[in-house]
Amino acid sequence: MNILLAFILVVSLFAMSSHAAPPFSGTVWVDSDIITPSDPSSFITITPISSESRPIFDRRANNGSGGWLTLNPTMFSAFYLDGNAIEIQVNPEFDFDEAASKAEFYGRAIGQLPKLLRTDVKTVWIHKGDEAFGGGNDNLLIHTDSTGYHGEALEETLFHEACHTSLDSRVYGNAWSNAQNLDNEFISIYAKNYPEREDVAESCALYYAVKFRPDRLTQSLVSLVNETIQNRILVFDSFDMKPVSKADVPASYEASSGQLILPAVKAAGKNYELILELTDPGSLVFSLQSAIETESSNYVDTAIYSDGLLSVPLFLIKSDTFSITLELITSQEGAIDFKYLTHVKKELIAN
Repeated sequence: MNILLAFILVVSLFAMSSHAAPPFSGTVWVDSDIITPSDPSSFITITPISSESRPIFDRRANNGSGGWLTLNPTMFSAFYLDGNAIEIQVNPEFDFDEAASKAEFYGRAIGQLPKLLRTDVKTVWIHKGDEAFGGGNDNLLIHTDSTGYHGEALEETLFHEACHTSLDSRVYGNAWSNAQNLDNEFISIYAKNYPEREDVAESCALYYAVKFRPDRLTQSLVSLVNETIQNRILVFDSFDMKPVSKADVPASYEASSGQLILPAVKAAGKNYELILELTDPGSLVFSLQSAIETESSNYVDTAIYSDGLLSVPLFLIKSDTFSITLELITSQEGAIDFKYLTHVKKELIAN
């Protein structure tokens, strides 16, 4: 009996020390709907800034082995409602209009990432070339001809690389090592092959999907992720990551429809999404079209309605930003109307 018990114990210990085969080769490609192009972005706008010499990494340098170059890139500040501005440095191989288009396109996509993942992103490098994206160095590296990382997988790729930039230094450590040991599995072959470099980025995207977008996944995938990295999930939970919500989108005016769209307005202790329509252009009177209670925003400086005044600290008309104040006026036939009082052109300043 003692020999049998000893044998069972040895087998059990061997099973505990053995890693199951990772369920995926890499997690960027598992589901392309973790973040989609139509999801909210906290991106406000870009503004051009004076070009100066910058050290920039380009994977095409040194005959394709990658290296540092000193360039005078076309530069923009990208602004976000819920975070610091990011300096986007575009290789001068693009003309100005192309550079501006690329900076705005990628700036918006980066604004779809959780604020936590943008915390340490201070710069973005944009080059031509069919090369891999990259993260780290307080930066995101983008090569625009890299078709495998564009299209459906663009947002997931940026998510992965932003994890390297903003999470690696925060997550790797004793708690993560303990979670790895307790899980005794890896979510992907890539994570298993590079447990101290890729495990956080590979695990975080599916953590985010399961935590915030489970409706976009199959139930079997949700169960698989929860079972495979259950202790890593607890570590991620401690960082209080939040997705960008509809309430984090800048207020805007659409001239074609005459609508002033306010994604987040605080009123009487609640948050509302308001849509106002310009019904009297001569007097600048807007009529309330809808008011839907919504979630709170992830930033502080949101619109407020109080004592008959609707104060919007920032709203966007094309690429210009303003603050505006409207006043509730006596309505006719039950309509709720607001009259324009004042506005101030708001200059965005990079931190």
